Amino acid sequence: MVEMFWEYQIKGGIVLAVSVLLYVLVLSNDSFFKRNRLWLVGSLLLPWIVPLITMPVWMKKMLFTDMGAIVPVHTFVSVGQMNTNTVQATNHFSFSIESLGIVLYGLISVVFLIRLFYGYASILSLKKSAECKSYKGFSLAVLPDSKLGPFSFFRTIFIPKELEKSKESQLILEHERTHCAGWHSIDLTLVECMLIFQWWNPFAWWLRNLIANNHEFCVDNIMLKNLSDPKDYQYSLLNIVRGQGQNHLVHNYNQSLTKKRIIMMNKSDKNRTIHRLKGLLLLPILTFSLLAFTNPKQDEEVKVEKKAEQTIANMLDLQKYIARNVKYPVKAQESNLQADIVAQVTVDKNGQVKEVKIAQKRQDNWVKIDEVVITAYKTSGATQINAQVGLKSLEKETIRVLKSLPQLTNQNWLGQKLAFRFSFNLQ
Repeated sequence: MVEMFWEYQIKGGIVLAVSVLLYVLVLSNDSFFKRNRLWLVGSLLLPWIVPLITMPVWMKKMLFTDMGAIVPVHTFVSVGQMNTNTVQATNHFSFSIESLGIVLYGLISVVFLIRLFYGYASILSLKKSAECKSYKGFSLAVLPDSKLGPFSFFRTIFIPKELEKSKESQLILEHERTHCAGWHSIDLTLVECMLIFQWWNPFAWWLRNLIANNHEFCVDNIMLKNLSDPKDYQYSLLNIVRGQGQNHLVHNYNQSLTKKRIIMMNKSDKNRTIHRLKGLLLLPILTFSLLAFTNPKQDEEVKVEKKAEQTIANMLDLQKYIARNVKYPVKAQESNLQADIVAQVTVDKNGQVKEVKIAQKRQDNWVKIDEVVITAYKTSGATQINAQVGLKSLEKETIRVLKSLPQLTNQNWLGQKLAFRFSFNLQ
């Protein structure tokens, strides 16, 4: 489960990076702001969806080598009687680097979750202390603190009392009303939710800035269309400079990218057809790029093989199944690590494997299964990795094979605890 979690995180992070880079390199300088907003919001959703999509078999064969067929070379499996006097106890200390990583990841994610709730609480606190009015169907909160700049949050416009009476007040109110009408706070909330899980990804932070910038471009574009003298609006952006950025969840009237906004306002709309085609051409590129990060479907041959192994009736069938499926872990083989792994397998009354545990020694009340010996050649230039890492790889391989056992029909195994011993040897 831990490996699946990290794999999902990394795949999602790469998908996000691909989408952000395509936007920055191809779309960011265009004046199709609504299209760009759709692309950026889609970039928020793709990392959660794409890693869960299963790639069709024909596409996997066309695009990728069948990595599932690659196993450590020169691996031999033999079966013999278990020697109770030579069972080697394994280090069963469960706290590992992987566990530490999960704990640290979870703690940091909790910090970002608290940060999100704190942002909402701060805005609600400001609204309670403000004088509440209305403006063209939206709530208007007049703030007593003149150090704060005007901003909007969902359906509420916040403006200092001092600015409400200034000559730029109408421009400010229209600007923030446009933010509210476009539901831009939803986008910012979604990206803040993504940061709870992708806080480690610099592209997630980059995406947050790109979304905030795009919101301003969208609003500026609408404002210029509705004003008789656009220069007044541009001057107002330069004149109103005060405490900005007080909350990561809101839109401030005057952002730090004022120069970029003015450049985009005065940008000509030449080659609009080419700009439209760029968006269409990017779709197939993005599609095939993201296919690399889906979960490939198993080959039909593997399905047929599993279907033929629906039941195991005797010790010989059990031995054959394990011999076909067990592999010497690459990490352990490359580090010249060998060990005996004892496992307890709990079988229900229907013959299904319910639980697999690594044990320190075999208990007398367990049903003894013949020892399985997995032998591989030592590799030249072995790496000196942590012994605990190599041992964990042996335990994971043992658990993987035993959890994959099909239904057991031997009456002596039903409702019992079976004792397996896997002996991983190098020569």
